[in-house]
Amino acid sequence: MLTGFRGGGLSLLLCLTTLACTDIMPDARAEDAVMTATVDGKPWAASFAQGTTLDVGGKPVLNLSGTQQGSPTMTFNAMLALKKPGDYVGAYQFGGGFPGNAGNFNILDSGAMVGHVRFKTGEVVIDKYDAATNTVSGHFSASGKDDDGKESVVKDGAFSGILVGPQ
Repeated sequence: MLTGFRGGGLSLLLCLTTLACTDIMPDARAEDAVMTATVDGKPWAASFAQGTTLDVGGKPVLNLSGTQQGSPTMTFNAMLALKKPGDYVGAYQFGGGFPGNAGNFNILDSGAMVGHVRFKTGEVVIDKYDAATNTVSGHFSASGKDDDGKESVVKDGAFSGILVGPQ
């Protein structure tokens, strides 16, 4: 159960879930998925993005993530507690942590964590679920503090064509 994880444990689980799922969905058209935002005043665009559905403590959850590869590698993660499996459309407010909706932004350089922001406020809004392509589209914003207490703001976030599939 994820409630026992603190700090980097949940972040590590989110990163591993994201990386593990890239081989499960070979028909995914990563080139069609788009996820962008402004992070602390700078443009950010995911090199790849995906949505992974999983069951956590008997509750359906969508892990929505996007990773901008490079140096450093920057990953947006959102764990969204769904009303029921496959029911994606809606607004998901951050705050309170799991089993509510939780999110973070991780920054890795040469494989080492150099930054981690836990979102305290903000939301992910899934405006559309396309059952024919099994994709979601919407927008997001968030703010929180990194491990050193520095405030970080994510705004103007948007995503489209993000494939949703099982873990």
